[in-house]
Amino acid sequence: MNHTNYESVFIAVPTISEEGMENLVGNFEEVIRSHGGNLTATNRWGKKRLAYEIKKFNEGIYTQFEYEGDGALVAELERKFRLSDSVIRYLTIKLERPNKLVAKGAAKRQAKEARSKKRQTQNQVAGEGR
Repeated sequence: MNHTNYESVFIAVPTISEEGMENLVGNFEEVIRSHGGNLTATNRWGKKRLAYEIKKFNEGIYTQFEYEGDGALVAELERKFRLSDSVIRYLTIKLERPNKLVAKGAAKRQAKEARSKKRQTQNQVAGEGR
């Protein structure tokens, strides 16, 4: 099965109890696991002021999940977000694999250094010929 890295953030209503929030996060984590996903991180950002009012709330409780899975998992998790009365907003993004980004940046840097060395060598040779 081809797994992709995803990040989902949801905002819960600020009026939810601590126990209710624990249950909500636990339920979403279980959705990820039960649909073949690999949960790599759960980050609780806590209560934050919203940039604008959403469903008559000025604050929300933010939670972020990082996980590997497939499109069916994302669809099911977002369905659960939509069905929950405690979730006022959510967003899922597909992440590029970090090691690919690092390798790509390193390759570009090496190519740039090689061009720079080549120019220096050419300038030295041109200078010696005078």
